[in-house]
Amino acid sequence: MSEVKNHPIEPSVTALKKLVSPIPDWFPGKQDINKYLDELLGLILEMRPPRIMVVGRCKSGKSSLINAICGRKVAEVSRIEPQTGQAQWKKYYNQYDGREIIHILDTRGLQENKDPLEKDSAGTPLKSILNAVNQYPPDLTLFLCKASDVNVAVEEDLQTLDEVYQVIYKKYSRKICLIGVLTHCDQLVYGPKWERLDNQAKLNLTEPSRTSLMGHLAVYKAKNAHFEKSIDINNIIFPTVTYAEYYEGEGAEIDPESDGRWNIENLVAEMINCLPKETTASMKRTSKIKDFQRKQALGVVDTCSALSAVISANPIPGLSFPIIGAIQTIMVMSIGYLSGRDFSEETAASFIATAGVGLGANWGLTTLSAEFAKFIPGVGSVISVATNTVATKAVGDLAIKIFIDQEIPEK
Repeated sequence: MSEVKNHPIEPSVTALKKLVSPIPDWFPGKQDINKYLDELLGLILEMRPPRIMVVGRCKSGKSSLINAICGRKVAEVSRIEPQTGQAQWKKYYNQYDGREIIHILDTRGLQENKDPLEKDSAGTPLKSILNAVNQYPPDLTLFLCKASDVNVAVEEDLQTLDEVYQVIYKKYSRKICLIGVLTHCDQLVYGPKWERLDNQAKLNLTEPSRTSLMGHLAVYKAKNAHFEKSIDINNIIFPTVTYAEYYEGEGAEIDPESDGRWNIENLVAEMINCLPKETTASMKRTSKIKDFQRKQALGVVDTCSALSAVISANPIPGLSFPIIGAIQTIMVMSIGYLSGRDFSEETAASFIATAGVGLGANWGLTTLSAEFAKFIPGVGSVISVATNTVATKAVGDLAIKIFIDQEIPEK
């Protein structure tokens, strides 16, 4: 594994802590400031990328699923010959800051009878996978099966997977969660008929395949008691469609006009539920699924709004102005980061440019007017708290709309 580096938000939070140090100790809200700053850091910080092993038969759609989960073209897809050669941990990076976002073990097809296009010194798919898991254990396994092939030699696939899990358990003494994934579900019906089905009809159509695969897993577990000892399985199986067209270039994102993915969001939600806690923030960014990113971003906005309220309650005029501005800037950069951008001043500048030149002035003037309100005897601090809290939330909501929802506001 590569050395764990400081997250780019950490210096900003440290600088902000120094910025609030002049607030007098007798101010009752000062003890809450560090709590909110640590909470903000926790919402953004991820300790390491998740390690996900993807296994399945040749042409079961492993590379396509990886692309669908990442929301970008990160794995090569071959429509005719087996593509993936040597099973190895591949690191995928954020295109803006170059940080690792996910590690995926893209394996050779189980039971394949042709040499893959990519080279592999291992004689069999099993040996190839074992070489990789002896380097690092996966956090999660995705077991793929074409929806139309759930009754074709599945037990042989499970035997191979069982051998892999025995090695993992023996070496690392840990059970690895297994999620079953049905692929190519759109091929269960002819041509464009799939697109005309509503979500419930698609679930109904794929239910027989899901039930069959669950049955195979149950039978194999009953016949092989040791299987359940080394594997964490709850008969979780997700039918999916991974079809999407991508823009040109390595790492290109999905063309939203040609995004035919189905049920990927639910699959990713379960993956996040099964992954170790320290890897989930990275997974949410990687998946490019707006609901997960928005939920995390709303937490950032709430925390920054609460922090602005505490800072604004400080009765000394002028002291809060630079601090509130710094909080709002960090909030905007954090939301941009959650959307997949770099955590940098360029992200904040991009936000202002997209939102319109008026935002920059209003951003500062709102905070400045709140500071002037403190000169009003009796109610000045109350007005300041309300003004800055509302302003911070408004800026945060706009950042979510621009970075995550990708909506450009009218100027």
